[in-house]
Amino acid sequence: MISQVPLVYIASNGHSGSTLLDLLLGAHPTVWTLGEAQNLPWELRNRRAPCGCGQPVEEDEFWRAVLDDIPLEIEGYHIGYFRNIAQVGKVLRWRLLPDLLRNEISDEWRPAVQEYGRKNAQYFEAVRAEAEERSSNEVEWLVDNSKDPYRLFWLQHSGYFKTRAIHLVKDPRAFVYSMVKDDPTDLAAVFRYTARWIVENVIISTVLNKSVFDENVRRVTYDELAQHPKQTMQSIGDWLDLDYDPTRVDTFREYENHALSGNMMRWRESEEDIYYDESWRQHLPPPVARLVFLLVKPFAHYCGYSELYKADR
Repeated sequence: MISQVPLVYIASNGHSGSTLLDLLLGAHPTVWTLGEAQNLPWELRNRRAPCGCGQPVEEDEFWRAVLDDIPLEIEGYHIGYFRNIAQVGKVLRWRLLPDLLRNEISDEWRPAVQEYGRKNAQYFEAVRAEAEERSSNEVEWLVDNSKDPYRLFWLQHSGYFKTRAIHLVKDPRAFVYSMVKDDPTDLAAVFRYTARWIVENVIISTVLNKSVFDENVRRVTYDELAQHPKQTMQSIGDWLDLDYDPTRVDTFREYENHALSGNMMRWRESEEDIYYDESWRQHLPPPVARLVFLLVKPFAHYCGYSELYKADR
């Protein structure tokens, strides 16, 4: 019997508040976040960004203590497989979609999924052991903010993980604006990123609905997280069987953090740490906002965003 790794996986579009959620989860003493865990091999090779403490990953005391115990090769179905040059940024991975839609790993992919799961479990267990030694707390949950639904699908089907999944959803108008803000009248880009919001969230929802049991799935909107962080985190804590003290929301930057990648807010200090960004309402032209609203509306229920559509006409 495999001893399963306890994992909270955040699945979302980019630019949707996942770094904030990741940091708030990591503020709990028995939760340890890895940030965008699948990026580790690339962070070591490219020095793209420091870890959560501000040090380069290869120089950070925490990561140096565990690197020898983590499979870091970039051959085969390694821990960063879905961040390979041939994979990064892909929304539709046509060879994997049939398995995902059937919720079944085919014979072709079964060895790959097992290799991928085993290497990631080895990686996460090394991190967990070091985190427990440093914090003197039992780590009840590891958090992976990689966001990619294909990664979640493979981890879930490998059998190595006891998974809880959070689907974080941002208002599509806000997402589209974050991607086209340099020219919000570029309709080709507006259509492209609206389609991306739809397809990514449909794929995430398909994985969650078919691969993860209902009680192990939680949908959270960026709006509720940014506007009501204390209530939202208490509720998520209850769902994870954690006693989440809401005052930790006020001090979430004070706790040890060695998470990988993510939004610049991971390293930036500000007087107003949790800021509800509604700049799209001022800067996205109303006809464009309405267009995005109408394009997404038929898919909103399946993407877990129907309640906002009822309230925001």
